[in-house]
Amino acid sequence: MPEDTEITARRDTVGTWTVSNAFGAELRIGAPGEEGAFSPGELLQAALAACSVLSADVQLAHHLGADYEATATVEGVDDEEEGRVAELRATISPDMSALDPAEQEKLITRAERVIERLCAIKRSLNHGVEATAEVRLS
Repeated sequence: MPEDTEITARRDTVGTWTVSNAFGAELRIGAPGEEGAFSPGELLQAALAACSVLSADVQLAHHLGADYEATATVEGVDDEEEGRVAELRATISPDMSALDPAEQEKLITRAERVIERLCAIKRSLNHGVEATAEVRLS
């Protein structure tokens, strides 16, 4: 993850904002269930999915070919009593049907190892990121 990253959120309507980065990418955010928008919890899930798949991609492509197919999902478990996400479970499912079972197990181990080493989002979540939010005069 680049150091000192910054994104900007711009208010669009009641309950919806557009988030952008310095590279021109944008996405719409809003309250859970808002049409055409990602909720904050979904963004957290997406961050873990993105970091995990990007961390493992080179390892998987090396063994499965540059055009390998895969999907990734992240299940979020809420702790409603404390009003927080209690657990995130990321699963990457690459097509490994061309490999024998022993090769599949080796690749799974290697991919999980590289995710542990490279995925800054996963490591940050597991070590308790300190987060602040403040309101300032413009």
